[in-house]
Amino acid sequence: MKHKNETGGATLEQRPYLQQILGTDKRNPVFTVFRDAKGEQLHVYYGAQLLEIVRADKEDPEFKLLVARLYNARIKAKSLEKEFGIARKTMKRWGDALKSGDADQLLQALRGRGGHRKLTPEIESYVRMRFGSIYGETRYAYSQSVRQELKKVFGVSISAETLRPLLKELKQQAAEPLEPNWGNSDPPKRENPGDSELAHGEPPAAQALECAPVLCQEADTLGPDNRQESPVFAQPTDGAARLCHHAGVLIFNAVLVRVEQSVGQGGWLLKQWLATILLGAVNIEQTKLLDLCDLTFLLGKTLSSLRPQRLQLTQLASPENVHQLLRLNADGVDLDAWDDFYYDPHSKHYTGMQKVLKGWCAVVRGVGKALYMDFIHTAGGHPVYIEHLDNYEDLRARFYKITEEFRTLVGIDPGRVLSLVLDRGIYSLDVFHQIIESEYYHLITWQKGYQAVPWREQQITGRFLLQRPRNNCTDLRTYRFEYIDRAWPRDERMRQLRVQATNPRGQAVQVGILTDDRHRQAPEIITLIFNRWIQENDFKYLEHHFGINQITSYASTAYKRLKDNVEQRQMKSGQYKALEQERQAVRTQLKKLLLQEHQRPGKNVNRQKRIAELDRRHDEIQHRMAKTEKEVSRLEYLIEQEHVRLDTRNKKLMDVLKLIGRNAFYEALEPFKKLYDNYRDDHVLFRNLTQAHGVLIERAAEVEVVLYPTPNYSRKLRRIVSRFLEQLNATTPLLPDGSGRCIRFRLADKTGIQLAIVQA
Repeated sequence: MKHKNETGGATLEQRPYLQQILGTDKRNPVFTVFRDAKGEQLHVYYGAQLLEIVRADKEDPEFKLLVARLYNARIKAKSLEKEFGIARKTMKRWGDALKSGDADQLLQALRGRGGHRKLTPEIESYVRMRFGSIYGETRYAYSQSVRQELKKVFGVSISAETLRPLLKELKQQAAEPLEPNWGNSDPPKRENPGDSELAHGEPPAAQALECAPVLCQEADTLGPDNRQESPVFAQPTDGAARLCHHAGVLIFNAVLVRVEQSVGQGGWLLKQWLATILLGAVNIEQTKLLDLCDLTFLLGKTLSSLRPQRLQLTQLASPENVHQLLRLNADGVDLDAWDDFYYDPHSKHYTGMQKVLKGWCAVVRGVGKALYMDFIHTAGGHPVYIEHLDNYEDLRARFYKITEEFRTLVGIDPGRVLSLVLDRGIYSLDVFHQIIESEYYHLITWQKGYQAVPWREQQITGRFLLQRPRNNCTDLRTYRFEYIDRAWPRDERMRQLRVQATNPRGQAVQVGILTDDRHRQAPEIITLIFNRWIQENDFKYLEHHFGINQITSYASTAYKRLKDNVEQRQMKSGQYKALEQERQAVRTQLKKLLLQEHQRPGKNVNRQKRIAELDRRHDEIQHRMAKTEKEVSRLEYLIEQEHVRLDTRNKKLMDVLKLIGRNAFYEALEPFKKLYDNYRDDHVLFRNLTQAHGVLIERAAEVEVVLYPTPNYSRKLRRIVSRFLEQLNATTPLLPDGSGRCIRFRLADKTGIQLAIVQA
C-alpha cells in the first residue's frame, strides 16, 4: 500500500501489520519473531534486520529448521513450546539433527515419526505381486507367510498390524468364493454347513478344537448407513467345535438383543459395549484385554480399534439414544410396578486440572472438585435413572426439576403419585412446602438435628417387627421398631415419626422421620427409609463392578457458553463472606473475655482494654459489611473466574448402559440365587460363570455352548449350576448375532477335552 507524504511528493510503502510472538530477553538478546496479520507467515529479525520469512506451517521443513536453529541458539525452550506448539523432545531431535551435519539424519528428523516406515513402496509392490499366489495356497496364515517372505527377501520384520490394511484391500480385490462381497446386506444363511473348507485336509483330532479364524472389522467409520460390514467366518462342519473366549456372556443374550433393537443405527455397537461391560471392561480402553474376534462370532458385529470406538461413542451419545435406553431399562425392571423410589446424589472426586466447581466429596471427606451423579432407584434397589451435574445448584434446588425429568424420560404416567425417599441433604422448609403443594409427590426423609428424648411407654403409637435374611433365606435377623406418630410441631402439615429401632443384639437407636404423606401406614414408611442401605450398597457395587465412576470423557464447556442455558442464581460475595468470618472470630474472642470479666469483674485492666478494642473492631466490621454488596450473580462470577462444566454426554450413554448391565445381571442372578441359597458368595460365583470361556459346537439351527468356569465346583454346586443352565435352556435363548440360531448351555469338565495343536 502506498501513501503520499505531507509534501505531496515521494510515496512510502507500508509494511504489513506484524504481531510479535517471540521477544528478546537475557538469554535471547537479538532474535525476534513476528506473525503477519493473516497468521500465514513468520518474520524473523536479527536485531533490526529482517533475517528470513517462513511459512507458519508445522509441516513445512523451513519452519522445522527455524525452530531447530532457535533451540540450538539456547532460546528458552518453554517460550518456544508456548509460541510454536512443538514439544521440547521434538525440538531437541530437530536441533541435534541440524548440528550433526548428517544429511540423512536431518532428513529423517524432518520427516517425523512416519519417516522411517518399513512398508516402503518397493515392499508394497512386492506384496501386491505375491499376494495372489500366497493367498491361493493358504487362506488362514497368508499374513504370516507374507511376513516370512519379506523377512527373507528384504531383511525387515513387519508386523501384522502394519500389513493389515494392505492385505485387507488385496483380499477384497481377490473376491474369492470363501469371502463373497455382501456390501451392507446381511450374509447368506448357512444352508449347508457341512461343506466347509475347515474340515478338508485336517485330522479328526485337530477338528475337535480347531478355531475358525475371525476377522474383526477395523474402521474409523461405520459405513454410509452407520453400520459395519459383517465379518467373514469360515463355515464349520456340522458338529465341529470352536474354542471361544467369553462364551459365558451369552447368558445375557436377551438383554443384548433388546439393546440392539432399541436403537436404530449403531445399536450393534451399543450391544458390543454392554457385553464388554458385563465382561468387566468398564471403559473402552479396557476392551483391549478382550478377544474381540470371538465376540464378533458371538455378537455378529464388533469394532475393535479404540479410536474409532471413541469417535462412534461421541456420535451415538445423543439425547434420543439415551432416552431410548432409559425406557428399555425401565421396562426391564417393570417400573410400572413401583411407586416408591430412593433418590440420592453420588459424588465423584475430580482430580484433573480444569476449573470444575467444588462441592462436598465423600471420598476426601471434605470439599473438593466434584462431579455429582443423581441416582434414582426403585424400592427394590434397581437403578432406573441417572443425571450428571456439578455444584452450580445444590440438591434442594435441583430436586424437583430432576424428578420431573425422570418422570418424563422413563414414561411414567403424569397422574401417578410417587413417594421419594431422601437423605438429610433435602432438609429444607421451602422443599417441604413445595412437596406439600404438589399433588403427585410424597417425600420421606430423616429429621435433621433430631435430639433423642426419654422414651415413654404411654406415648407409643405402634410396634412391629422387621426380618432380614443374612446368609440364606432361613437365616433371619429380627429388628424391633416402636414409633410415635404425630404432627410435626414446626409445621403441622408435615407428619413426624419418632422411631426407636432395636437390632438383634439389643442395641437401640432413636431417630426422627418426616413425611408429607398423612395417610400411609407408619410401618411402611419406616421400613422404606430403613431399607435405604440397599441404594448405598448399590453405589459401591456399581463403582466396583461396573465402573460408574469412570469419567469417560474429559471434554468440558466454559460457563461463558452456558450462560443462556443455566438459571441465574445469587450467592454471597467473597468479600462479604470474608467479613462474616472475621466478625465471627472477633465475637468468639469477645465472648471468652466477657465471661472472664463477668466471673472476676475489674480484676484485669488489660482484659478491659482488650474488650474495648474488640468492641471497636466489631463495630468497624459491621460498618464495612453494611457498605459491602452482600450478593452477586453466581453465573457472572463463574464466567469471570473461567470455570467450566464437564461435558458428560458420552459418560451418560455409557452409564445408562452400565445401569442396564447391572439390572440384567441381577435378573439373571435371581434363579441361581434361589437354587444356591448362599448370599455370601453367590454374586462372585455367578459373575465367574458369566465370564467363563467355553467351546461352541455349531449345528444348522443350534449352537451348543459348553462352559468351562475356573472354580473347581463341588458335586452339590455342580448340580446347582447345571440345573440353572437347564432352566435357562427352557427359555429358548437365541444367539445374539442375528442368525436366529438357538443356544443350549451345558456345564463341562476339563477332563472331557481332547487337545491338538494344529499348525496353520
